[in-house]
Amino acid sequence: MWFKNFKLFLFISTVALYNCGEVKPESLTLGERKCDHCSMSIVDMRFHTQLITYKGKRYHFDAIECSNHYTKQNDIKVKQIWMRNYLNSNEFLTKENAIVVQSKQIRSPMGGGLAAFKNNEDASAFKN
Repeated sequence: MWFKNFKLFLFISTVALYNCGEVKPESLTLGERKCDHCSMSIVDMRFHTQLITYKGKRYHFDAIECSNHYTKQNDIKVKQIWMRNYLNSNEFLTKENAIVVQSKQIRSPMGGGLAAFKNNEDASAFKN
């Protein structure tokens, strides 16, 4: 009997520890997913934003403004938000580390002109 309980304890512990690992953003290919807010295909990776909730649900957006609207409208408890670096679309930035700029020079998919940058130096060329 104790062995059966011990196996159950090991199984539950393993599952719990597995789910405690670092959460990372998912890579997408062009047109693979649609924005969870506006349903447009995600085709310009410079603006791709994704978030994960505390329950583990992942959402993808074609623009930063879609992410902002969706979280406000649906009162989502966000664990982490990642934004693509506008100047290097292969790089994700956490919302806390990103410099978000709104500019008329930036033509984002939803027309809000929002883009994320790694540092102030990169963002300065786009600040109005």
